[in-house]
Amino acid sequence: MRWRKVLVLLFVSISCLQVSAGRADERPWYVRDKSFVAPQPGEHPRLLFRRSDLPALRKKAQTPEGKAILKRLRLLLDGKSGETMTALFRSKDKTPQGPGVYTIGHAAGYGLLYQLTGEKKYARFGAECFERALAGAPDRDGRYGFRKPGGPLRAGPSVGWYAVGYDLCYDGWDAADREKYGRAIAEYSEPSSSKRENLTSDLEVLARGTRFLGPYFRRKRRTPPGSNHFGMQIGGASLALLAVSGEKWVDRKRIAKLLGVAERSMIRNVTEGFGDGGFFAEGDGTGSMSSQIAYLSAVRAWKNAAGKDFVNVARPNVRMLTLKWIYQTDVREGKPDFWPVRGRYRQNVWSRKGLSGAGYFAIGMGAVSTEHQSAMKWFYDEFLSESDAAAGQPYDTASWYPHLAVCAFVNWPAGMKAKNPVESLPLCYRDSKYGFYVWRNRWKDADDTVISVLLNRTEGYGGYLQSAPDKSLHLNAMGKHIQWGKVVAGAPKHWRTWSQGRRSSLTLSDGTCIAVDFTGASGADVMLATTAPADGQTVDIGGRKLTFYFPTTRKAPKVKVEDSTALVGKQRITIEEGNLVLMR
Repeated sequence: MRWRKVLVLLFVSISCLQVSAGRADERPWYVRDKSFVAPQPGEHPRLLFRRSDLPALRKKAQTPEGKAILKRLRLLLDGKSGETMTALFRSKDKTPQGPGVYTIGHAAGYGLLYQLTGEKKYARFGAECFERALAGAPDRDGRYGFRKPGGPLRAGPSVGWYAVGYDLCYDGWDAADREKYGRAIAEYSEPSSSKRENLTSDLEVLARGTRFLGPYFRRKRRTPPGSNHFGMQIGGASLALLAVSGEKWVDRKRIAKLLGVAERSMIRNVTEGFGDGGFFAEGDGTGSMSSQIAYLSAVRAWKNAAGKDFVNVARPNVRMLTLKWIYQTDVREGKPDFWPVRGRYRQNVWSRKGLSGAGYFAIGMGAVSTEHQSAMKWFYDEFLSESDAAAGQPYDTASWYPHLAVCAFVNWPAGMKAKNPVESLPLCYRDSKYGFYVWRNRWKDADDTVISVLLNRTEGYGGYLQSAPDKSLHLNAMGKHIQWGKVVAGAPKHWRTWSQGRRSSLTLSDGTCIAVDFTGASGADVMLATTAPADGQTVDIGGRKLTFYFPTTRKAPKVKVEDSTALVGKQRITIEEGNLVLMR
């Protein structure tokens, strides 16, 4: 009887919480691609692109963009022209430096060359990559590899990118090799080389996001999506499962069941780990791992192989994993300046040579809508194209990993007209899950102003990696990093934007008011106002102190007061019902 009463009380409590929270957001997480035709068993490629896409891709290979990317891909494969199987491998004694060192992405790189040329020698090189992998050859980063990776977080991307190689080389192999390498993926089960992550990884472990709880506990535990491990695991598992689905020699019921698990995990990653504005529980550097290394490529594979489009939906969650980088980054002389980097693993942000912070465009172009591709292209062309080309790493192919060049080739919108992001994106946005707000006055040059503030404390797995709430607004403006005003943590009382984000008003949990104006009506291209103590011009309106700041203007416009209204140029600011209101 006691347990029955407890269950009744629990049910009532949950019901009350649901009522108080209002109606749940029932918008779908993905839509069915109307043009989708399910791949037949044994039909490949299907992950990054379909067989029907090959004519267009072969035409792309003849464009200036395509030629430049493929030249870089060939260099990354063997350090020369891509005409040989690489002879550069990591060893216990020495790891060669520079391009061509063997990686988890080599099979995919050779596979793309096979698809574009039809020359089976490239598929043979892909088969040799698999033979090396099965024999234990590690990635250039020894934590990755098909055999004994450093725990599930390294196993996910390892098996996932070998699955992409399998998908691309498939038609160039005989039936025996297809089954041999496909079984290695479908029946994947590898112990860890890391004592800290000492858990055998199989596709179920990866699809569910399971991890080992340390050498002293000797037990498994589910990794929460707020851990950077989660996106790496479930992204890799999705690529692997979608690659082998339907093969005659797999346990089809098992694969179908795990695909269902992986699909739910894909959604959990952008609801429990990331918020709707792309902020991650553990911060920016760890979020880059959870999105870039495997997850976003899996998003593309889910559309191509299963017809499930996570991008072209009303929910912005998946798109913002990519768009956040062009919102929050200023670029000066080809060097990205993303400030502040919140949370731990800060070295991952824009670390373009490896895996964790690479491919924000090469991968990201495949995980945004067409209109946002044109915005991404504009940003890249304007700020990074020249410096990347001069460094021999065109079209975001800076990474030593060949599969990043594969993604750049497949995803790059060659021939598309670039459009300034302001044509398709508002000038501010928020992540409602984490209380994270971002403003950008324009996309123009190195003097663009980026403003951000985090109002909630966030943390991932066990509180190990976390981001503390900000105590002020952070401005990246005119080449300077500025902290301005005072903010208080907690759920805001008010948030409103006008004119595509050119004007906005934010009221914090303690009643502190903040306004940001990008219209130029004040006489300055950036105007900030706050009721909190801050540097700037302070006036009294309606008995409350209001301070104005013009960070990009040497000679600030004069603030005047008429009745209970502040006047700055043609801009009028009042306080109504405890919130700042901007009017012209």
